Amino acid sequence: MYKLIIATLLSCLFCNVYAGEPTTTEIRVALETETVLSPFYLAQFTTDESSYTKYYAAEIRKVLEFDLNHNGSSYVLPMQEDKEKVLQNSNKQAAFQSDTWKNTSIHQIVCGSISGKKLSLTMYAPKTHTLKTLAEIHLSGNLSHDRKQIHKAADTIHKNVFNSEGVCSNRILFALKKNGSQKNWTSEIWECDWDGANKRQITKEGSYGVTPVMIPSSSGQSDKFLYVSYKLGQPKIFLASLQKGEGKRLIDLRGNQLLPAISSKKDLIAFICDASGRADLFIQNFDPQKGAIGKPVQLFSYPRSVQASPTFSPSGDKIAFVSDKDGSARIYVIPVKVGGKRADPLLITKANKESSCPSWSPDGKKIAYSAKTNGIRQIWIYDFDTQSEWQLTSGPGNKENPVWAPNSLHLVFNSVEGSVSDLYVVNLHQSEPVKITNGEGKNHYPTWGTK
Repeated sequence: MYKLIIATLLSCLFCNVYAGEPTTTEIRVALETETVLSPFYLAQFTTDESSYTKYYAAEIRKVLEFDLNHNGSSYVLPMQEDKEKVLQNSNKQAAFQSDTWKNTSIHQIVCGSISGKKLSLTMYAPKTHTLKTLAEIHLSGNLSHDRKQIHKAADTIHKNVFNSEGVCSNRILFALKKNGSQKNWTSEIWECDWDGANKRQITKEGSYGVTPVMIPSSSGQSDKFLYVSYKLGQPKIFLASLQKGEGKRLIDLRGNQLLPAISSKKDLIAFICDASGRADLFIQNFDPQKGAIGKPVQLFSYPRSVQASPTFSPSGDKIAFVSDKDGSARIYVIPVKVGGKRADPLLITKANKESSCPSWSPDGKKIAYSAKTNGIRQIWIYDFDTQSEWQLTSGPGNKENPVWAPNSLHLVFNSVEGSVSDLYVVNLHQSEPVKITNGEGKNHYPTWGTK
């Protein structure tokens, strides 16, 4: 009976998989405003006789095209025969004569040339008549390896043109639920590129692992992550590395431990535990090298209520979380304060009576969350500047577990359509989420990972 109660809590408040919804492959986004994207022209990549085939060059170009189409700042124009004739000129000074392009609306032209095993990318800005060649990319001929190099190049282009960091080099962690050999469901932690390619299994426990959370790194090269596993029977929080994938139990506390979150300073972990008899909000002092420090402390509890899904503010001094203390699941914000009189949590979501899965943006300005809207869970945004809420997604299928990218512009989430759950990436400047996973199993609980 107790396991049934926990399963019910997970399904109702912790954004687990929903079933029985209409199936569709289309998700529409309703934005309050849309930013005008900059038009890019991405030329066909040229090759010489000693390099890779034209087919391989085209495959490499497709990777860059995806990145430039979904970076939230640009979009790629269709290839045109007249433009290709000009851009295929080996003399780039002749190809980029100002008179040829002065009346175009193109913001940036990107050309690629493969010679031997090296790819050279050239950028040309028609309005300023600026020509720039990026550092050569060494290709291996292995698309899985080379696409990572292309993602890095896409972020370099983004930095050069828009003076801000891109997210194309980032990985995404997620849980993949499959039917095991004895018809038992298992769930392992996986990672993939931001476009869904290069899927790799990290944990191999043969158990049920969910909700991975990357431990932030000042260098951007973090290797450690937290996750919840049922391998000991009850769900507990474990600490693992991307390379080894073998989790070590983190917190010595009885009861079920769920939904860990970590502060940007890496000094605190928030999680949900029912050690006191109900699902309450706890915090734990933490060090990435030493692990848990001291004993966990209960931060918030309320009679006959359930708490869930904590997420830290960027400064680490506040936590947004879900509670049904006032009758239905809504999102509250509470200061991280231990000792003395506890602060009362502040209700921030008022537009919907069933809200869950909050994620605080790295710039501190917004919270993304999932809310039941006309019977279907959609992604909503709470804006701290305007204290307003607006619906991001629409259409059939329950959208859950949104998580912000480091740029506070992109989100990854999972959408459950019938018995299928897949991952989608969307940014606030474009109107179409992009499906990045396919195949058997349920892809859920995504989080933004490392570069």
